Amino acid sequence: MTKSVPTPDYPAFFSALKERILLAHVSAARAVNHELVLLYWDIGQGIVEKQQTAGWGDGVVERLAADLRSAFPDMRGFSSANLWRMKQFYLTHTSAEFLAHVAQEMEKPKTSFLAQPVRETTVTGTASEQLAQAVRELVSAVPWGHHINALSRLTHPAALRHSCLRRNDDKRRE
Repeated sequence: MTKSVPTPDYPAFFSALKERILLAHVSAARAVNHELVLLYWDIGQGIVEKQQTAGWGDGVVERLAADLRSAFPDMRGFSSANLWRMKQFYLTHTSAEFLAHVAQEMEKPKTSFLAQPVRETTVTGTASEQLAQAVRELVSAVPWGHHINALSRLTHPAALRHSCLRRNDDKRRE
C-alpha cells in the first residue's frame, strides 16, 4: 500500500520539480521568441527582395497584412505596422554601415563568442552575406519588443549594434 503522507524528502523533490518546470517554461519562451524574430527577419527580407526584384510597391505591405490576417485570424503580429517594422528591421540590420560596425565589433575579444569573426571593416559580396547571416542569428536572441523599441529610438547603426551586442553579452552571463 502506498503512503498518502509525503516522505521527508518530498519538499526538496517538489522544490526541484517546480524549478525545472519554471526553467522549461523560460526555455520554451526563448525558443519561441528566437523563431519569431527569425520569421520576422525572413518576412522583412521577402518584402524587400520582392520590392527590389519584382517591382512591388509599398501597397503590397497593406495587402500582405490583410491576407496574412485573413489566413491566420487567431495569430497576432501581422498588422501592416508590424510588417513595416519587419522591413525596417531587416534593412537596418543588413545595411552596409551597420554590418561594418558589427564587423569591427566582432574583431574585439569580448565578442569572440561568435563563430567566425570577420576581419574586415569594409564588407562586400559573399562576406557581407555571411555577416548578415551571423547578425540574423545574433539578433534572434533579442525579444521582438526590444527590437521595436530600439528601432523607434535609435537611428545610428552603431547604437543599434551596441544594443544587440550588449543584450547578447548579458545572455552569455546568465
